Amino acid sequence: MGVRLTVKLKSEAGAGDEAKIVTLEDELINLGRDQSCQVVLAQKAVSRNHARISRDGALFFVEDLGSSYGTHLNGARLPKGEKRLLRNGDVIAIAQFDVTFDRVNELSEAISGQTQLAARRAVRSVMKGLGAGDNSYLRVMSGDKEGQHIELAEGQEYVFGRDRASADVVLTDDLVSRRHAKIRRDWSGVTLEDLQSRNGVKLNHKRVTRATLKDRDEIEIGGVRLLFVDPTEAREESLAMPSIEGAAPTLGLEEEPPQAKPEPTPDAQPEPGAAPVESGAAPEPPMEPDDEANAEPPPEDEEAQPEEEQPEEEPAEEPSKLIDLSNKRSLVALAIGGTVIIIAIVFLIMLLAGA
Repeated sequence: MGVRLTVKLKSEAGAGDEAKIVTLEDELINLGRDQSCQVVLAQKAVSRNHARISRDGALFFVEDLGSSYGTHLNGARLPKGEKRLLRNGDVIAIAQFDVTFDRVNELSEAISGQTQLAARRAVRSVMKGLGAGDNSYLRVMSGDKEGQHIELAEGQEYVFGRDRASADVVLTDDLVSRRHAKIRRDWSGVTLEDLQSRNGVKLNHKRVTRATLKDRDEIEIGGVRLLFVDPTEAREESLAMPSIEGAAPTLGLEEEPPQAKPEPTPDAQPEPGAAPVESGAAPEPPMEPDDEANAEPPPEDEEAQPEEEQPEEEPAEEPSKLIDLSNKRSLVALAIGGTVIIIAIVFLIMLLAGA
């Protein structure tokens, strides 16, 4: 999985210049004026190491590296040292540059990923009643625990707060109450609840008292931000892009010398009596004389010889496939069928053990 960055330089007149696209697969992508950056933005207002895009599993984040003029994400200024989640179509503004972010996969990887995601969802729906959970977790986005993952086990609840004696997850922030919020995961989903805290709980920048979490939801507990991740309910898919071989990993936006335009050739003078040709239209080919009218009829043979009929060859039969592994429906059906067989075997073992 990689990223596609579309870099566009805004002109003073308001009309943007031609956009330039670069595709990268690095874990860390630096944007700045220094030539060591993967994306070089040649402008004095850009710091040497201005901003960074980092990858955490299937997620991508952007952060400002203490630049002089700051970095904006979708019009909002990024606090220095804090990461923000990137989604397809997000615009990172650095000085006079607009960098549009998109996650991309090669075409074959995208098809395989969509098939695997559909199979996981089908298996999850079958195994949900047996208590088999997924790997949902909370990612800490700010504070001294930035980058840590908090796994959410099935049938468990977690109290977030400042009190080490009563809180399951301790958040050392002055805006966090002793018992601030509670997150519980059960068969119905993951629920967030405010425990009558002083500064409240925000979900996607809106204050709530109780809510059900979805994938990529952002939670604010006091001054600490958390990101809820549920891979089986991903709301965003990568773009399918053909692989680009030989593409340069860096991008410089310095001015390029203008290319010389070909000189126009003088138009040919039309012949007398010829119809004028419209501008931009391709000239019609000259009319050829009709030879069929003046051609003599072919001599008739005394006895027409019938043509020998060639036996038609029968098309070779292609070997039949029992299971088409290239079909998404076949893979999903195999996953569901295998899961049902496993469940049946487990119940049979339990019945035999009980007998």
